[in-house]
Amino acid sequence: MSTNTALVIRATGAQGKGVVLHLVKAGWEVHALVNDPEEPRARAIQDMGATLHKGSLVDAASIQAAAKGCTAVFLNQMPSFTDDAETREAASLLSIAKAAGVGHVVHSTTLPLNDPNYRDTYEGNFAAPAIFGKADVETLVRDSGLTWTIIRPGWFMSNFLSPIASVMAPELVHGVLRVSFKPDTALPMIDPDDIGAFAVAAFQNPARFGGKIISLAGEKTGIYSVADEISRASGKQVKVVLRTDEETAEESKNNPIISGQVLSRKLDTLVDLEEARGWGIPFTSFRDFLAKHKDAIVPSIS
Repeated sequence: MSTNTALVIRATGAQGKGVVLHLVKAGWEVHALVNDPEEPRARAIQDMGATLHKGSLVDAASIQAAAKGCTAVFLNQMPSFTDDAETREAASLLSIAKAAGVGHVVHSTTLPLNDPNYRDTYEGNFAAPAIFGKADVETLVRDSGLTWTIIRPGWFMSNFLSPIASVMAPELVHGVLRVSFKPDTALPMIDPDDIGAFAVAAFQNPARFGGKIISLAGEKTGIYSVADEISRASGKQVKVVLRTDEETAEESKNNPIISGQVLSRKLDTLVDLEEARGWGIPFTSFRDFLAKHKDAIVPSIS
């Protein structure tokens, strides 16, 4: 039996599921913190081999139970747009993990933090507090006294799959990709399973990955090419519709999805693909990702 055990936070999410998958493949034991063990996504990672622990980051007792016997933690959190909840929850988790004997934390944050002037760049954007919160948690992680690795991934390929596409691109089911990007926007794309591969590589080799901030993207894909690839994979035509500047300005005031698209217009400039590839861990192309998840492609266009 493996002596390596990792606690995965938000284990049913896109990243968490990828981490669970690669941990199990590598022979690790996995403690998965989940809100509802009966929920289908929780059952799915249990079927992979994870041990489910019911709880949340606001319940210290549940974190203590889940962290018992763990040597590593994968930390990723839902952003907060209104307060410092993300920072408070991370501080609690890190304290509990350290007391439990955890030695290494891999923390997944966000690519915009590669902008050295991110606070000035994003100030005033509706989604900015979420980015600033992740920066604050990064500081907590670096100051935790644990070995740490920070991963800053790009645009998730899974944003174009069901069920998340109903939020990220709700008109895609009708063959329309309506976005607030610019015509030349190139998305630095990442398969969340590849995030899992990087996280596990870091856990396996803390001497190499410890103390590193790693930016992750496998390719930079223009929004029209994204539509072409979805059309190719689904067999149905997808067209891109760009919101006008006026539409974007109005709709982004209270919509974090549209605000996030505005922030992502130049996201490709914040990651070096060759540097990411230099870690020697393969990336999945968007075409291969869509082929792998063909049943979840949105749309089955009406």
